Amino acid sequence: MKMLVRSMKVIGATSLFLSSASVLASGYHFGTQSASNQGVANSGAAEVMDASTIFYNPAGMSRLEGTQVSGVLNVIIPKGEYTNIKTTTATGKTVTGGNGGSFGQTTAVPHLYATYQVNDQVNVGVGVFVPFGSHTDYEAGWVGRYQALESKIETINVNPSISYKVNDTVALGAGVSLQYINGQISKALDLGTATRNPAFFGNPAFDGESEVKGNDIGYGFNLGALFNISEDTRVGVAYRSKIKHTLEGDLTFKVPTALQSTVGKSPSLQNRDATLSVETPESFSINGFHQFNPEWAMTADYTWTGHSRFDEIRIKSPGNADSVTATRWRDTSRYSVGGIYTPNQTWTLRAGLAYDQSPEANEAERIASIPDSDRIWYALGARYNIDKNNSIDLAAIYVHLKSSSINRKPLDPSEASGGAINGNYSVNSVTLGMQYNYRF
Repeated sequence: MKMLVRSMKVIGATSLFLSSASVLASGYHFGTQSASNQGVANSGAAEVMDASTIFYNPAGMSRLEGTQVSGVLNVIIPKGEYTNIKTTTATGKTVTGGNGGSFGQTTAVPHLYATYQVNDQVNVGVGVFVPFGSHTDYEAGWVGRYQALESKIETINVNPSISYKVNDTVALGAGVSLQYINGQISKALDLGTATRNPAFFGNPAFDGESEVKGNDIGYGFNLGALFNISEDTRVGVAYRSKIKHTLEGDLTFKVPTALQSTVGKSPSLQNRDATLSVETPESFSINGFHQFNPEWAMTADYTWTGHSRFDEIRIKSPGNADSVTATRWRDTSRYSVGGIYTPNQTWTLRAGLAYDQSPEANEAERIASIPDSDRIWYALGARYNIDKNNSIDLAAIYVHLKSSSINRKPLDPSEASGGAINGNYSVNSVTLGMQYNYRF
């Protein structure tokens, strides 16, 4: 019986660990916060296209006249496939099941920005956008069910900002952020193995399920500067701070009827409160814009993100020891370039290319909840000027993730009951962007 109780404690701790891993894996940036910048693969911050500069560089507001509003809708259409090699339970028994289907979920995400020119030197504005988020949902009964089933993370950031034009060469900007985060994570539990009956090991008829839900509000800031090198050339720098969160929520369990009177009585499988500390990473960007002639221009951007702060995940739950794991993530870099062609006053055409690193450095640290890898972005976009005050942006990005493998074995005792997963991933996505801009 003592062995059974210890096994249940490991399972309870593991469910919390996987939830935290899923939340942190969703911590890399959502991807794009405007359709206009999406068209140049997010390389256009120094161009200052519209009010969405609030997200990319608040100093860019100094170039916007009057009052301007931009409403954005991004639609993400991911496709993810897993091919199993060998996935095992905690006792080493091969897990049977499917490959999880296409686990990516199509998601529509809105953003909104507004700026107001106070005078020749000062502009103010506010942005409401989604900086982080993802959603994966594997089919029930897949081989990696003890690692992950459904993982969803959502954030909303409200970002009041101000810019100050020091002179014709230098402009500065700053903003504060109020960020809401909500997470929902579920996974299957190998309760058959916990009974110590080999006939039940990895048997889906004896699977339980854990689900964690939590939310929090955190605060941060962002800074920016924009330098006019010449009439045709600009360089910008921007910094967005980390934001600390302590998600508070509920950990709930489902236990099959056949095990209710035995395993189901374990204290580790009782519903309870849970907390998880999360820091969404800081980022630093440097970008440039150059106008070659009235028709052609070029954009470029380098963005560094501090993902290496996820060196430890610690989950707390009343009556249970902390669950701790090392993620060993690395800081990441994204490089992007874009070209802009303006044939007339009605149309602007854009194209871009980006290379974006993954924080997961190898197959042993990859997480089934968010199977990330290095990626290349291919972007196209266009702006149609309806009149001098109204315009519409359309954009599309195809993101190809490098084929990757996962060979994750327990890195901490609290992961042990989830067994090990080994297989290959193929992931890509299309993101469509639509944006309406109005100024008055």
